[in-house]
Amino acid sequence: MQSADSDESARLKALDEIAHDWHVRAPTTDAHMKIAIHLWAQIKSLGYTSGRLLAVGQDADLLAGHPPGTPRTAQAVGPGEAGLVLSAGLPQADQWPHPDLRLEPAATNAPVGSDVMIANLPYADTRFLDRSNQIDIALEHHRMIRIALSWLRPGGLLVALAHRQLLDGTDAEPRRSIAQHADLLGAVRLPASALRAGPFQDSPADLLLLRRREPSHPASGLPFIDRSPVHVHGRPDMLINACYANEPWFALGTIVPDPIDPDLTTVAPANGNFEPHLSDVLDVITDAAIHHETTAHVRPTRGRPSTPPPPGRPAAPGPDPLGI
Repeated sequence: MQSADSDESARLKALDEIAHDWHVRAPTTDAHMKIAIHLWAQIKSLGYTSGRLLAVGQDADLLAGHPPGTPRTAQAVGPGEAGLVLSAGLPQADQWPHPDLRLEPAATNAPVGSDVMIANLPYADTRFLDRSNQIDIALEHHRMIRIALSWLRPGGLLVALAHRQLLDGTDAEPRRSIAQHADLLGAVRLPASALRAGPFQDSPADLLLLRRREPSHPASGLPFIDRSPVHVHGRPDMLINACYANEPWFALGTIVPDPIDPDLTTVAPANGNFEPHLSDVLDVITDAAIHHETTAHVRPTRGRPSTPPPPGRPAAPGPDPLGI
């Protein structure tokens, strides 16, 4: 029995290597441009019109607003790498692309106190079959998000493309750690294979909008620490992150059982173009953030609330070993 388990583990790890190779080979530029077009209108509507912009990951320059058809910002970043952190003043144009964008590699001590960061985390859309790799990608994306938050000022905005294992993984501790310091303004689950076409590139990536919380303010935004049971195509107890259980239309397609991993859901594309749905969801997220005053404006520090936050909401921030 132990030999059979070892053989199966070796087989899954070998398939994950194939998934890695395909992730490196398949282009994503078109999908990233589609996301950037709709994303930047919302970033500007939230009031992020001046200050410092950071960008990291594959196609980080395009996501930041680099005009297509012009020489790309030199990064030497592969699709499975985070690469250099790029830095620029926030562009003045309201819409993507940004002709005035001047991205340069950030100095070692430059990022701290920035206003907006766009992070395309590696392997966000890659399907991992080996359980240890599934756990590792969630932990790695948690680590990268925590570092990114430490580079933002209070009230700063992190936009991250992350693997679904971060929100839907069985271990809630990475999500609880993030919730100590940031509010989830919105989450958009992209359809399977939205970013790139190829074997094992069909994990539905999450577009996360996280706002670093000011000191002593209660948690706000969408609940995302826990998972909730939902009825999906005849299966009544499938677990999905609470933010999607509460707002299922934030998934850009139809939530269905994953055909390969029975414990997870995926998103079947509703049609060949996710852009109109993405635009509508981002509009709703922005309107809610403006209503709750969780925008670029820095709220003043205030005393801790005397009552605990509502059930299902992250706890108010407390002491943290990373110091952010």
